[in-house]
Amino acid sequence: MNTALDFGIFQMPEVRPERNWTLYFDQIVQEARLAEDLGFDEYWVGEHHTKAHETVPDPLMMLSRIAEATERIRLGPATVNLTYEINDPFNVAEKLAFLDQLSNGRANYGFGAGALPRDMAMFNVDEERQKDIMWEAIDVIETYTDATELTDFDGEFFQYEDRIVQLPPLQEEPPTAVAGFTSTGSYSGAIEGGHRPLTLPFSPLSAPDNPDALGLKRMGETIDEAATSLGRDPQAARREWSIARDVYVTDSKEQALEEIREGAEEYYDYMLGLGDGGLLQFVKTDPEQTRDDLTVEWLVENLPMIVGSPDECIKQISALHQEVGGFGTLIVNSHDWMLPEQKWRDSLELFAQEVMPAFQSRKGPREIEKEQVPGYEPVELAADEDPFAIDSSKVIGTGD
Repeated sequence: MNTALDFGIFQMPEVRPERNWTLYFDQIVQEARLAEDLGFDEYWVGEHHTKAHETVPDPLMMLSRIAEATERIRLGPATVNLTYEINDPFNVAEKLAFLDQLSNGRANYGFGAGALPRDMAMFNVDEERQKDIMWEAIDVIETYTDATELTDFDGEFFQYEDRIVQLPPLQEEPPTAVAGFTSTGSYSGAIEGGHRPLTLPFSPLSAPDNPDALGLKRMGETIDEAATSLGRDPQAARREWSIARDVYVTDSKEQALEEIREGAEEYYDYMLGLGDGGLLQFVKTDPEQTRDDLTVEWLVENLPMIVGSPDECIKQISALHQEVGGFGTLIVNSHDWMLPEQKWRDSLELFAQEVMPAFQSRKGPREIEKEQVPGYEPVELAADEDPFAIDSSKVIGTGD
């Protein structure tokens, strides 16, 4: 196994409205602390304001609380939605710099244009100029992050006079990421602007028959094209690409499907129903598909999701890496699986203990030494193997 990857966790957060949200905030902190203990590299928290599923309106406040409970893991918003009128970019620059100070230089900056339709309506987003506003807001943030004296900014959407961020970020150049979902422009713009491209967990692997869906393969091609146009090594640019996926590790794929089915169906009923079902257009691979066609089995095979035993998950991550042409960070999507909390923690521990070392060779002995152990066999992906395929004869439940 020679594929080197970093690993993170993305906490949307997404939780059912009947649960105790105050307790859930405590559980987010506990999860971040566990992620650090398990060796994850970074922890991301989303920003959402409506729809009674997504609980954190200000990820920077949540991350500052996490910063107090952790020491090593990097922390970032995924994302600060820069088109919302509440997120004035100068104020965002100040708060991100402050988060970097509070976390002792562990902040990742994550930017997006917003996607939740009701959020965008509430905060008066101009959808026709959404990306233009986002890129100019990033320019504001970078201008005032770097400024060492009183500075003006005279843009199309934002104007400031004689301003400075009094307390700079602790890092000289905090790493930045830009999330993309429906447009290749987010990926080319990320590479051109020196940002990490960040992909959401429900982008399909490939959707050549659906012009509305932007698949992972096309995202990767866009990264290659942008890097080449700048004279950069495309593989080095891909190393900056982070892909989020649903992940669940247990004894077998069949056991995983049985345990996550109810939670996965509830989650995707919510997600794909957003905007009167508009999100469905960007996930399905065939324009004629309906929500009923996107079963849990379809999602596992086509997004794809990473589920099953540790060996099955290793093969799936390897296949995903090969299929898209390479990326640098796999981010585990954390949400309400409708499971006892311990089962999710067990999944994360199995992932860290038995899956991550396959992609982080220095977390175990040299391969030549492993081969001395009787019965040891490396996990290899056969050339003709489809690790995402599901044997329907072994599926335990149907969800009917």
